[in-house]
Amino acid sequence: DCGVVRGYHSNIAYTFKGIPYALPPVGSLRWKPPVELKSSGSCWNGTYDATSFKHICAQVQPLDASGTVLGEEDCLYLNVWTPSLQKEAKLPVMVWIHGGYLHMLSGSQKGYAPSEELAKETNAVYVSFNYRLNAFGFMALEVLRQNSPKNTSGNYGFLDQIEVLHWVKNNIQVFGGDPEKVTIFGQSSGGTSVWTLMMSPLAKGLFHRAIDMSGSYVYNKSLEEAEKDNLLFMNKTGCGDLRCLYSLSKEKILRSIPWSEYPYWAAEDLCDLPVKGHFDGAVAVVDRYVLPAPPMEMWEKNISGFNDIPLLVGTMQQEDAPQLLLCDWVRADLTFILALISIHLDPFGEDITQTALSLYPSTETCSIGKRCLEKTFTTLVSDMRLTCPKNKMASQAAKALKSPVYRYVATYVPSRPLKTSELMPFPARFAFHILDSCGFFKTLEYILGGTSVKDRNFSRLLQKYFLHFAING
Repeated sequence: DCGVVRGYHSNIAYTFKGIPYALPPVGSLRWKPPVELKSSGSCWNGTYDATSFKHICAQVQPLDASGTVLGEEDCLYLNVWTPSLQKEAKLPVMVWIHGGYLHMLSGSQKGYAPSEELAKETNAVYVSFNYRLNAFGFMALEVLRQNSPKNTSGNYGFLDQIEVLHWVKNNIQVFGGDPEKVTIFGQSSGGTSVWTLMMSPLAKGLFHRAIDMSGSYVYNKSLEEAEKDNLLFMNKTGCGDLRCLYSLSKEKILRSIPWSEYPYWAAEDLCDLPVKGHFDGAVAVVDRYVLPAPPMEMWEKNISGFNDIPLLVGTMQQEDAPQLLLCDWVRADLTFILALISIHLDPFGEDITQTALSLYPSTETCSIGKRCLEKTFTTLVSDMRLTCPKNKMASQAAKALKSPVYRYVATYVPSRPLKTSELMPFPARFAFHILDSCGFFKTLEYILGGTSVKDRNFSRLLQKYFLHFAING
C-alpha cells in the first residue's frame, strides 16, 4: 500500500528483502512508537529495490560494555519469502520473531531465519523483520514517559512488532498470503515476544495462531520500578534531560547500558542454577499500554484484552548450557557437581537440594559415557529455568483460553555438538536452545557443521507439525 517493490526469483521462490514498514526511528522519533509510512505521507516514488537486506538494529555483541557495536538506528525493515504472487493463492502466513535477549541479532540472521527453500518446501509465506533492541527498544524512563501522549515508556520493540502485523494484514495478500491465516512464531526472546503479543490488546485480531519456542515469561517489574532501576543508565549517559538523551550517539547509548551492574541487562546468570536474592532487572515491562497487567495475572484474573487463539508452547530438554562449567566438564566430577548444587540451592532450603538430587540421580546411565553427568546437570538447570515454568504457563493458558493449547518438549540429541557462533557463543550438546528453530529452518548444517539422516528427519518432523498447526490451528 506504499508503492511498487521489486524482489527477485531464485528458481525456487520469490524473495523480497528490506521493505520499510515504518519511518526510521531516528532524531525526534527515537524512543517513540513506530510511525507508519503511508499515514505520514512518506511512501517512495517509483519502484522500491527490495533485493538486499537493510541495516540490522543497533546492538553490541557480545552483551557487555566492551562488545562490538553493530547495526544502525534506521533498521525497521521486513523481508518476505513466498512460493506464489497470486492473490488467490491464500497461503498460510508465518511471521518469524527472532530471539537474542531482546538485545541482539536480526530478522536476517544467517542460519536463524526463513529462506526461499523453506517457502517452497512448506508452501507458505514467511515474513521476518527487525525490531528495536536493548536501550533503543526497551528503555523505560520517567523522562520519556513525561514526553509520551500515552503516559508510558519502554516496550518500543514490541510496538514495532505490532506495526509489522498491521503491515502483514494490509499487504500480505499481494504476496500470495492469507491475511486471515497468520501464525506468529518466535524463539527465546522471540518466544517472549509471541507471548507478549498474545496478551496485548493492541495486537488483537492481527494473528490467528501463536508458537512460543523457549520464551521467558517473567514480568516481575512495574513500569515505575523499571524506570527507577534504569536511572543508572541515565547516570552513565551523563544526561539530565530529554534534549541531552536525543543528542547521544548510538555508541554512547549502547556503552551506557548497565550490562554488568544492577539491573544487569546482560543477564549472564540465566543459563545457571538460580542464586537466592539475585534478580535481573527488567527489559520488557508491564507498561499498562502494550501490556495492561502481568500476563499470568491477566489469565488468572481473566483481565480482558488477551488474544484467544490456538497456542503452541515448546522447549528443548537441555535448554541451558551452564556457563560456569563450560571449560570444566572434562575435569568435573560428581563431588564438584554436588557441591555446586548445594551452594546454589541450600539457601532456598536444604530439602530443595535433597529433592533436586533425588529427582536427578547422578547414577543415571546413558549412551554418552562421561557426558551423563553433564546431561543430568543441564537437564536440572533447564527444568528449573524453563521446562517447569513453561508447563505452568501452558496449563494456565489451557484454563483461560477457549482455543486449544499444545505443549512440546523436544528431547532429540543431534549427531554432533553445536559449533560456537554469534547465534550461540558457547558450546552446547544434547537437546539445546535453538535446536528446534534451526531444525525448522533446515539450517542444522550451519549450526552443527554437518548433519545425519536423523538430524534431517528431525527437521522434517518440526516442519510437518508447525505447518499443520499454522493451517489447522
